[in-house]
Amino acid sequence: MTFNWQISMFSFPPPPPPLPPPLVPTAPANPTNVNKPILKPSCDELLGGIFCNNAESPPPEVIIDINKIDGERTHAVCTYSGACNSSIPTISFNSIQEDLQRASKITDSQSWLIYPIIFDDHIELIAIPPSGKEIHKVIPNVKQDELTETVQSFLDSIRDPSSNDYLEPSQKLYNWIIRPLDSELKGAKVKTLIFVMDGPLRAIPIGALHDGKQFLVQKYATATVPSMGLANLKIPDRRNSKILVMGLTKASQGFAALPNVEIETKIITSKILTENAELFLDEKFTIANLKQQQNKKNYGIVHIASHAQFLNDLSDGAFIQFWNEKLKLSDLRTMRIGGEPIEMLTLSACQTAVGKNLGLSGTALIYRAKSVLASLWAVSDAGTTPLMLDFYNYYPRAKSKAIAIQQAQLNLLEGRVKIEGGNIQGIGNLPAIPLNQFSGDINLKHPYFWASFILVGNWL
Repeated sequence: MTFNWQISMFSFPPPPPPLPPPLVPTAPANPTNVNKPILKPSCDELLGGIFCNNAESPPPEVIIDINKIDGERTHAVCTYSGACNSSIPTISFNSIQEDLQRASKITDSQSWLIYPIIFDDHIELIAIPPSGKEIHKVIPNVKQDELTETVQSFLDSIRDPSSNDYLEPSQKLYNWIIRPLDSELKGAKVKTLIFVMDGPLRAIPIGALHDGKQFLVQKYATATVPSMGLANLKIPDRRNSKILVMGLTKASQGFAALPNVEIETKIITSKILTENAELFLDEKFTIANLKQQQNKKNYGIVHIASHAQFLNDLSDGAFIQFWNEKLKLSDLRTMRIGGEPIEMLTLSACQTAVGKNLGLSGTALIYRAKSVLASLWAVSDAGTTPLMLDFYNYYPRAKSKAIAIQQAQLNLLEGRVKIEGGNIQGIGNLPAIPLNQFSGDINLKHPYFWASFILVGNWL
């Protein structure tokens, strides 16, 4: 399904109505603890039917091979991107726990890994803590069609900032994939959740799931990885990142103008990440110039503020819009040959469809980026700019990228960063920042504005 919609940057809907009384949070029917998890890959449309098994409740004594589970996720992304080689490391339960121990220590944030596994008629969750045994939950009576429909309803409704209709599917998803683990997560004082998502769950803004009282982002920093086998968890030095910023402010090849990309990109390069920053807009935003700039410097971050779409089964159908041409995802591999992987690729105006959502993971792999920060739906550029500026304001000093994006999202959700009278207010110590071609107020507390961005890959 292609999402073709935009909010005018000249007029915005009224502030969302007061939140209705929350749905009574109910745990899934009889979630089951199982001492030894089992392995059954879902019949996932994203894999083109590569892995299709009968989804029946497995006997509790069958032992799972975590390498096999993770390997299937790796295979899915590799098949989509065509960018893998034989050097993908073999992972194990012990190696995952070692990574989680190191990440928890570095970030001062207890970090757990969660694999949701989708079957025809139920969901299984495998949670791996930094130490101790894995936790396995079976959530029965969740049909795959119902899950997909709930994800679609969630994404359709969250994109209407005048409505709170997203709450019902948001709480339903929370009840399926978070609530069964609530007591264990709370008992272990977990602060960061890393997901290796399955099927349509790859498309959800995980921080916007709601427990009936608060959003997940108010309890945890979150990120997703395509698989642990593909996760490059080398510790970054975010204080010294060179940043290449490129973007589109004018209408081009049928795509609308993004006038506040100029504000976003100039503030990032002149007020926030000022050292070793380069900016190229519009006529200078070309594929040839991207190649030239990358050959001149070893950038840590590449920030692209332009239209991008991941709405097709194949990587050939995904693209990023440059000034005078589209760059297909499959052609990204020609952009970076040799050198170290970059720390992060940011795409601040892209769209991703349910069922076609291997694109962001594939982008990271093809472009050789340790992580991708990208939007799941296209927010008006005036609404995107505050989140991007606040994220980069936290980026150099936050203990992880996941924590930086969490803090930026919380600042919008809780009203510390806002747009009043056409000015962005609350970005660190910066004075009010005037927006282009807009003079009104925008209520940024709705998840339409703060939840669209997800972090895929290295969350450190």
